[in-house]
Amino acid sequence: MLSAASFAEGDGTVVSNEGRAQRFFQVYEASYYKPEQQIKEGWRWLHALHTGATQSEISWTQLDEVIDTVVAAYPVLAAIKNAAPDASFRIKGLKMAREPRRYSGRTAMRANISVHEPRQPQDTDSALTFSMEGYVGTQNAGALTAFAWAPGWNSPQAWNKFQDEVGGHLRSGDSGVRLFDDAPRHAGGYTKTIPEAFTPVANKFLVQPIHHIFGSDELSSRAPVMAERLATAYVSLSAADAQRLRVADQQTIVLGLNMKLLKLTVRIDEMQAEGTVGLPIGIDGVPVVQGNEWVTVVGEGA
Repeated sequence: MLSAASFAEGDGTVVSNEGRAQRFFQVYEASYYKPEQQIKEGWRWLHALHTGATQSEISWTQLDEVIDTVVAAYPVLAAIKNAAPDASFRIKGLKMAREPRRYSGRTAMRANISVHEPRQPQDTDSALTFSMEGYVGTQNAGALTAFAWAPGWNSPQAWNKFQDEVGGHLRSGDSGVRLFDDAPRHAGGYTKTIPEAFTPVANKFLVQPIHHIFGSDELSSRAPVMAERLATAYVSLSAADAQRLRVADQQTIVLGLNMKLLKLTVRIDEMQAEGTVGLPIGIDGVPVVQGNEWVTVVGEGA
């Protein structure tokens, strides 16, 4: 098993439900405090495995090169390059400070290793530094603003110095970039068309996939250490549907799905929409569903 970095230990891009791409940056360099650690971003491990298996040259040494490759392969994601300045960005020749001027305690953090403080780690993947040294001010790009500080404003109230008005937009531009504003649209425009309200169908239920933190992805579902946290097979019903079908919570029912019968335990969920059922994804005993399938309740289980 390879030690892949978490969101706090690596850099990358996330896309929100409004289609906004935003860059996130590594909070700290773990090897500075624990030199023996081997945590690396997932793309570094994958690239190392690929170059080793194919005996090819290393072409990804920093995040900007990965982003360029993604943009070339998937033009619809081209705007992610503009989600934040690249690693060469500077203000007055300085990189951006991750830590405010009043930050202290670096020596104490690694005093168990040595009281002699070594040079701070050098970040090649972003325009940020792992220290107090660097540019601090309101000219900073919105995506690279690690904290709010202005002379005389040593509190979150300093944000008003970075905004065009209190609670308004950042003077240097809001973080991230919309990806889909210029994307091809269906007739009528997908951003303006309101879908029709869901209408329940008699004696049938629309399937809704339910994703669990543990078990719905391939890694956690196969990891023995996660076994005790995995959900068991079940079907989620609304209270109204359960009452209409005369079934109680934790009772067993039989469902008909794609010419197959499923015997599952009922969970009554007030968040489940009437006329739908929820089936967990990645759980043993539950088939994979796409969310546009229908089931019927065949009867109660024995």
